[in-house]
Amino acid sequence: MTADQTDAFRSDEGDNWFRRNQAALAEPHNDHVIDMALRWSDRVTGESVCELGCANGWRLAALAEMSPSAGQLAGSDLSAAAIEDGRSRWPDLDLRIGSLDQPGFDEQFDLVIVSFVLCWTARARLAQSIDGIDRLVRAGGALILADFLSDRPCARPYHHRSDVEIYTYKQDYTECFTSLGNYAEIDREVFSHSGVPATEIDPQDRAVCALLRKST
Repeated sequence: MTADQTDAFRSDEGDNWFRRNQAALAEPHNDHVIDMALRWSDRVTGESVCELGCANGWRLAALAEMSPSAGQLAGSDLSAAAIEDGRSRWPDLDLRIGSLDQPGFDEQFDLVIVSFVLCWTARARLAQSIDGIDRLVRAGGALILADFLSDRPCARPYHHRSDVEIYTYKQDYTECFTSLGNYAEIDREVFSHSGVPATEIDPQDRAVCALLRKST
């Protein structure tokens, strides 16, 4: 049993996930987060972008190509293999090993991206992770948050591992930020995580990509 599944991702599962998905990350594909960032690029991208749980930085590299106005592009991930791969592919990106609660950055950014990372976060670290994300978003900056959107909070066993207890935690994570009182939701797109038509979305497969603005 793993008391803190974040440690499991840090020790080996982060690398396992990256290796399973490495080929797919190398291929161009539709991405709700990139679409949202480009849709609001004149208002939210600014000069600096940071993605937490960035894998090898493929999304940051795509944004750099599609939105040249972005200056500083930084990201962190628990997978050392992913960070090593990203540094070799895109040396201009500032990629570091880090978690949501200990992201590895002290500065603040105009735009912070967190895509399907909170669902893997150990519940004992959730509050610290929300705080870690918030500390990186500058006043007046933006947060793009993508994750599962179940009808109510729930936990599902992680099917890739049976030797340790790892769960996917599903809930509306946008509420964790809007309830702070200093984030307002600007836009959202609800979609199926597995790609089925919108009319057939199972509540357990429902996901959301939301744009939040942090007030001054």
